[in-house]
Amino acid sequence: MNDVPSRATTGRSRSGALALQVLLIIAATACAADRQSQRDAVWVAHFTSAAERIEARARAVGMARLHDVRSEQAELRGWMETVSKEMALGGAEAQGPGHYALACGERALGRETEALAQLEAAWNAGFRDPRVAWVRAQILSERYRVLRMEAIAAPDKHERQAREEDAESRYREPVLTLLRQAAGAEFPSTDYGAALVALHEDRLDAALALLEAVNSKHPWFVEARLMRADVLLLRAAWHWRQQRRKETGEDMTAAFQAFTDARATAESFAPAHLAMGRYQAAGMRLVRTHSDGTVFMLSSEDDDKPGPAQTGLAAMDAATQVDPGNAGFACEKARFLTMLAERPNSYGALLSLRSRAVEAAQHTLALDPASACGRMEQTRVMVQETEKVLKENSSVDFYKLQKALDLLEAVPPSGRDLAYHLLRARLLHLWTEADLQAGSWRVGSKGWQHQEQAIEAYRSVVALEARVPAYWVRLGELLLARASNPTAKDVDEDLKQAGTAVSNALKGGSTKAPEVWLLWAHHDVAQALRKRAQGETAPWRFEQAAQNIRNALLNDAHNPTLHHELGLVLLEHARELWEHGGDPTALLDQAEAAQVQAAKRAPSQDLGKVGQAAVHAARAEYAWWRGADPTEEAERADAFYSQARPFFRTQKNQQFVGRMKVSHLLAHQLLEQGQDPEPVLKRPWEGLDIMGWIGQDPVLRHRATGAMSGLRARHSARTDPEKAEKEFLSAEKSYEEALQVEPLNRESRLEEGRLFREWAVVRKAAKQDPEPLLSKGLTLADALLKERPNWPEALLLRAAILRTKDPASPQAREDRDAALKANANLAPGWRRQFPEDGPKAP
Repeated sequence: MNDVPSRATTGRSRSGALALQVLLIIAATACAADRQSQRDAVWVAHFTSAAERIEARARAVGMARLHDVRSEQAELRGWMETVSKEMALGGAEAQGPGHYALACGERALGRETEALAQLEAAWNAGFRDPRVAWVRAQILSERYRVLRMEAIAAPDKHERQAREEDAESRYREPVLTLLRQAAGAEFPSTDYGAALVALHEDRLDAALALLEAVNSKHPWFVEARLMRADVLLLRAAWHWRQQRRKETGEDMTAAFQAFTDARATAESFAPAHLAMGRYQAAGMRLVRTHSDGTVFMLSSEDDDKPGPAQTGLAAMDAATQVDPGNAGFACEKARFLTMLAERPNSYGALLSLRSRAVEAAQHTLALDPASACGRMEQTRVMVQETEKVLKENSSVDFYKLQKALDLLEAVPPSGRDLAYHLLRARLLHLWTEADLQAGSWRVGSKGWQHQEQAIEAYRSVVALEARVPAYWVRLGELLLARASNPTAKDVDEDLKQAGTAVSNALKGGSTKAPEVWLLWAHHDVAQALRKRAQGETAPWRFEQAAQNIRNALLNDAHNPTLHHELGLVLLEHARELWEHGGDPTALLDQAEAAQVQAAKRAPSQDLGKVGQAAVHAARAEYAWWRGADPTEEAERADAFYSQARPFFRTQKNQQFVGRMKVSHLLAHQLLEQGQDPEPVLKRPWEGLDIMGWIGQDPVLRHRATGAMSGLRARHSARTDPEKAEKEFLSAEKSYEEALQVEPLNRESRLEEGRLFREWAVVRKAAKQDPEPLLSKGLTLADALLKERPNWPEALLLRAAILRTKDPASPQAREDRDAALKANANLAPGWRRQFPEDGPKAP
C-alpha cells in the first residue's frame, strides 16, 4: 500500500476549510451589521423619543395661561444638555438623531436659526428621516409667511413687490422639495401638510379649505390656526390689489379672529402674539382706519374696542411677557413702535411712541449687547425725531445725528443687511439736508463729507436691491445736488451717474411715482444748465422737464411742491428763451400760475410766496434790460419776499438774494433818474441781526456788499469823488473776498468786471488813469469767454471795456455785434451805457 497521501483528498479538505472561514467571516459581519443596525435603531428611537418629549412639553407650556416661561425653558435646556452628553457617548451613530432632537429643542426655545443648523447637521450626518425634512419645511414656511407679512407692511409699492419676489424665490421650491421628502413622517394632520403644499403653490383657497378641516379636528393645533390667519391676510392683500374692498374687509376680519383664537388657545405661545403684531402692521398698510384716509387710530372711537395700533402693541407686550429674556421679541416690539411712529398722525397718544421705542431698543441691547436690531431701532428713532424737527423748521441736534451714526457703525459686518444700509443711507441723507439748511457748504467741508457718505451709502443700497425705483431716486437726487455745488469736482460724471439712476428708476413700470418724474425733471434741468454754462443751449430739456412734472401732477395734483417745482422749471426755461433773444412773457405767466397753485395748496408755507416773488423779480430784470421801468414788478417781488417767514439759513439766504436782486434793480433805476438809491439798498438788510449777518453764506454776503458799495460809489461820484473812490475800493475788496472762497464763480467775476469798468469811467471823467482798472476787467472778461465762449454778458463786458479804452475799437464792435446777435434783449442795456454808440438791435 502506498504511504503517500492522496492529493485529491487533501485538496477537498483545504477547500472546505477555506469555505468555512468565509462563512464565519460572513456570519460575523452579518452579526456586526445587525448589531450596528440595532444600535442605530436604538439611538434613533431614543433621540426621537427625546424630541417628542421636548415638543410635547413645549406645547403644554404654550397652551398654559399667559406667564413667564423662562423656568420651563431652563428645564428644556437641561434636557438638551442631556441629549448633547448622550451624543458624545454614543459616537457616530448618535449624531444624526441627536442633532434632530436638539433642533426640536432649539425650535421650542424660539431659536429658528440654531434649529435649522441642527437639522442641517442631522441631515449631513446621514439621518435622512422624513421628520427632519418636515421640521425644516415648517420653519422655512414660517419664515416665508413672515416675509410676506413684512412685504404687505412695506410703504413703497415696488419695495413690497421686491420682498414678495424674494420670499417666493427663496422659499417656494425649497419648502415644496422638503415636503416631498417629508412623505411618511408622522404629523398631526395630513390636511395640514397638504395645506402647506397648497400655500406654496399659491392655491390660497385650497389651503384655507384644508385648514378649516384641521382646525375642526384639532382645535389645540395652534400652528394651523396661525397659518390659516396668514393665508387669509395674503388673500386679503390679493383682493386689495384687485380693488375688491368688500372681500378684503371680510378676509381681514376673519384673519383677525383667527389670530385672536390662536392667542386664546395658546396664551404662552409667543409666536401667536408676534403674529398678531405683524398682522396689525400689515393691516394698517392695507386698510386706512381713519375717515380722512391720512392717519391710523391708536385707539378706536369705541373705547371698548382697541384700535389696530393698540392691539398690536398689546400683542407685542404679551410676547415679551412670555419670554422677557428674548432679545428678538424685544426688538420686534421696538420695530413695531418705530413703525407706528413713521405713520402720519394727529393724536397726542402717539407722542410717547418714540420714547417707548427707545426703551425697547435699549432693553434689546441689554439682553443682547451685539444686537444689530437694537442699535438700528434706536437709530431709527433719532432719525425720525430729526426729520420731524426739519419739517417743523426747528433747530437740528447734530450731536444726536453723530450718536445715531456711531450706533450704526458699531453693527458688525455680519449684521449689515439691506435694512441696515437703507437706514444708514437715510441717516446720512438727512444729515446732508440738515447741513444744507444750516448753510451752504463746499468741497472738503463736513457737509460735503456727509453728502459723499450718503451717496456711497445709497450705492450700497442699490447694489443689494436694484428693483426699487425710490432707492435710485434718492441716489440720483444726491448726485444732482453734488453736481450743482459751485465747487463740484466732476460735474459731468455726476450728471452721467444721475442719468443712470434715472434710467434705473424708470424701470419700475409704466405707472411712475411722482418722485421718479421729479428726478427725471431735475436731471433734464441740470443737463440744460450744464449746456448753458458751456455756452450751448438745450431748450428741449426744459420742455421735457416741465412735461415730466405735469405727468407727476396727474396722480398728485394737490402736491404743492410739484406745482412749485413746475414753476421753477418754467422760470428757468423763460431765462433760457430770454438769453437767446426770445420773449419770455408766456413762460413767465405759466410759471406764475404754477406758483399761485403752490401757494393755494400750502398757504402756510413759503413755497408759493417765494416762487411768485422770483417770477416778479425776473419780469423786473427783463423790463430793465428792455429799457422799461422795472419798479412795479420789483416792488411786487419785494412784497412777496417780505411775506416769507424762513427759519433755516438756506431759506433766509434765498430770501436775502431775492430782495437784494430787486433792490439793486430799483437802485439802478433811481441812479438813472438822478436819485439817491440808499433807501432801497438798505431793504435786504432790514431785520437781519448780527447772527443773521454772521450766518450768511460768505460768497453771498461779499457779493451783496460788493454790489451795494458799487452802486453807492456811482451815486457819490457825481458829488463826492473821494467818497466814491472809497466805495469802489470797498466793493473790490468784497468781490475779492468772495473769489477767495469760490475762485471760479462766474457771476462774481462778471460783477467785478462790471465794477472795474464803471470805476474806470469815473476815474477817466476825473482825469485819472483808468488803465489798471480796465486791464483787470479785461482779464476777467477774457477768462470768462474762454470758459464759456460766446456768453453775451461777457462779450458785452469786454466790448464795454474796450469801448472805454478806445471808442473806435474794432474788437469792441465785433464783441458787441456778436452779443446782440445772440441776445437782442441786451441791446437797450447797451444803448443805456453808450447812447452815443446807438447800435440797432438786430
